[in-house]
Amino acid sequence: MEKIIRFAQFLSAKAALCSSLAMILIVVLILVEVFLRSLFNTSTMITDEYSAYLYVVLVFFGLGHTLATDGHIRVKVVTFRLPERTRHGLDALVTGAALGLTGFALVFSLSLVKEAHSLRMVSETPSQTPMWIPQSAIPVGLIVFMVQLIAHGATAVSRFLAMRSHR
Repeated sequence: MEKIIRFAQFLSAKAALCSSLAMILIVVLILVEVFLRSLFNTSTMITDEYSAYLYVVLVFFGLGHTLATDGHIRVKVVTFRLPERTRHGLDALVTGAALGLTGFALVFSLSLVKEAHSLRMVSETPSQTPMWIPQSAIPVGLIVFMVQLIAHGATAVSRFLAMRSHR
């Protein structure tokens, strides 16, 4: 189990780095756009589009790291009052449910990317970006998130079982 947790942390950290780079690129794109419009009265014509694509990378690649660092919003008002063993059991169940929902989203996003690729869909902008390229960030980010969910769930189950043996 320790290998799964280390792998999930490694993968989430690398994805978080990509997420951070996406944020930096968004800022650079916007600064370039502002600079070009202010000084040269021209535009890159891609800033809005590519900022949106990079935002998708930022969000989906950051999911795993956010879970690993306990950054997702949780309703702790209720769980705080539960016994520790119950909290770990509930955490394992909720993580399992999240894994199922994420798996569903992954299947859907993979079909979205496959369809965009097979139909050769491109953006309706001057860049004519093949849509499967930015859409690919969604399933990649979801896979990283699922790996982190598996590690998180395994930890929750382990803690739940450890509490049982201490009785």
